[in-house]
Amino acid sequence: MSDAVESPDVPSPSVSVGELGESAALQAIFPLLPGAPSTVLGPGDDAAIISLSEAQVVISCDMMMEGPDFRLDWSTPVMVGRKAIASNAADIAAMGAHVVTYEIAVATPAHTPMSTLLDLARGFAQGISELTPEASIAGGDLSRAPVLSLAVTVLGDMRGLAPVTRSGARPGDVIAVGGPLGLSAAGLRLLLGAGDDSRLIAQLVAENELVHQHLAPQAPIALGPIAAEAGAHAMMDISDGLVLDATRMARASGVDIELDIDTLSTVIAAYPGVTLEDALFGGEDHSFLVAYPPHQSIPEGFTPIGVVTRASTAPEVTVPGRDISHERGGWDPFSPATAT
Repeated sequence: MSDAVESPDVPSPSVSVGELGESAALQAIFPLLPGAPSTVLGPGDDAAIISLSEAQVVISCDMMMEGPDFRLDWSTPVMVGRKAIASNAADIAAMGAHVVTYEIAVATPAHTPMSTLLDLARGFAQGISELTPEASIAGGDLSRAPVLSLAVTVLGDMRGLAPVTRSGARPGDVIAVGGPLGLSAAGLRLLLGAGDDSRLIAQLVAENELVHQHLAPQAPIALGPIAAEAGAHAMMDISDGLVLDATRMARASGVDIELDIDTLSTVIAAYPGVTLEDALFGGEDHSFLVAYPPHQSIPEGFTPIGVVTRASTAPEVTVPGRDISHERGGWDPFSPATAT
């Protein structure tokens, strides 16, 4: 967010972004966004300057677009902003790193009310406060687009630890999950089932835990660095579904992974409405899939759900008697079967 000029007045939330203009809109947003000691130079210049403890930096980026990634008839702008923070923070934490700062670019139609943009910023701030309280927003950009679109770049610091990649799983490792499974998928199913019933949608958004997990996921970000400190061999953010992401880990590591259906059933039993199908193939809970060394003490917050059985030139993810690594499921933005 560069080239902002000061505006002495706070704009009315009812004014549109187009009426206000980029500079004044940015000036209204900046006070809502958190800073941090690591931010040497924040929003307002051509680039930000961040101070890190070491030369090895973890970086990731992600996009969210109205339509395929979120719907404003389901989500409030605050929820959208919070979800953007959760999904991007999880990618950094899945390497075992601590989030340091975010760069966020927003593009929106000119007729968008300024209140939408301000609530989006409040969602960013809420997500950072709850999930990565030591982090900041260093800057970004504001532009025009046919639909509301977000692009987030996030930086992380390993704090002296080695990054945990998806390619380190070894035969004998215990496969564990940190965080919930299937809640977001179950919530999405409820929203889709509500159809065009705006009253039912509003009730679900306000009251249903599963729907809230889909719209504003309670990602267990702190568990990523904990797993790295505990000596995890491999780790992934479960963003696209347990089976799809476990298959990615298996292929990257050159191993077969077997999941324990009985344990998975126990994990989801605490959440009425979540099915085994949700746990296996649903995504966007942003929990962590971790391979721990055998006999390793598994940290609190993680549940063993399987084992790495052997090295393999044709990696598979199985449940007893069944290869599920090629079954349909998980998030693919280009699949016609994938819903928001």
